[in-house]
Amino acid sequence: MDDAPDLRFALRYRRTSLIDKTLLKESSARRKSFSAALHQFEEQMEAARVVTSATRPINLYYGLVQAGLAITAAHAPGTWSFSKHGLKVVEMRPNLPDITIRPDGDGAFQFVARATGSERLAGPVSFGALWASLPDLCQFPLKGATAPIALELISERYAEGAENGAGHFRAEIIVNGDLPEQADRASWFRATMADYPDMSNARLWDDSGTAFREARKGRFLADIGLPVPHGKPAQDISEQEIEAFFDRLAPRYRFEHERYLRPPIGPEQTPPPSPLMTWWLLLYTFSMVSRYQPLKWAEILDLDKSSDAAVVQHALEIALAVLPHLVLEALDKEQILFPRPLRL
Repeated sequence: MDDAPDLRFALRYRRTSLIDKTLLKESSARRKSFSAALHQFEEQMEAARVVTSATRPINLYYGLVQAGLAITAAHAPGTWSFSKHGLKVVEMRPNLPDITIRPDGDGAFQFVARATGSERLAGPVSFGALWASLPDLCQFPLKGATAPIALELISERYAEGAENGAGHFRAEIIVNGDLPEQADRASWFRATMADYPDMSNARLWDDSGTAFREARKGRFLADIGLPVPHGKPAQDISEQEIEAFFDRLAPRYRFEHERYLRPPIGPEQTPPPSPLMTWWLLLYTFSMVSRYQPLKWAEILDLDKSSDAAVVQHALEIALAVLPHLVLEALDKEQILFPRPLRL
């Protein structure tokens, strides 16, 4: 499904429709900057479509920065403009997953994160951890990456009682990987859930022989249960309570019924920034490497020599569709979910 034309129309329509609903009504400076910034975002996205991966990160990142200015003009109280990135790549020489990004003062990243209610960076974080935490990219691992990945979760619309009568929320997690041997499944589950603090009380539903099933080679599901707070019986739990529970645990992302558990990042193991701000960090890094280390960037993109080339180029293609969607959500301060796409 190519939703780009509809999103482009929606973003153009916001140039007038948001004025009376946001802080844009406070001043002409906000309104003029908002309009000009969205215009530049659209043009940078169009430019990114027609160039190759050699320069695409530059268009994508600076387009996103302009979208960020539109977001802060509409929603940030007080000072809403910025003149710094607010980020720094610590060292560009390591392999891509090991490149580290850290906060640097108060700049564009921090302004937009505040305006959108996103987590910010508490300290340095690896590019690999950011990549793995993003639902759009977790299926496409970088070579040598070891960080926990975002896990898709399918929630049930009912609760079920356990042996002690207490209610449990039911769900399945979807894992891109080889199905563990039956003898290893319980230990695999415990070790994996340790990477997701909110899943500390999750358990396999039934025994390890029946809780797992293979969807296809390289992809399997595990049936799990999570205890209802305060031991509430299953029959007393409404669908609204179930929905609210899973909205906190694994928010829906971009598509109806698609939920993701996202792992913490960085040495402090803090929650990751929102998907919009995680894309911001990734594209900032790509733009810095492509501009200041063009030979390294060319080597990363070399399909005949680099094992990361295909997934990096694919990520830049994905960004063309994802960024307008996330920017529109940030402007509206409301989630927009599409029908579930066809899955292979």
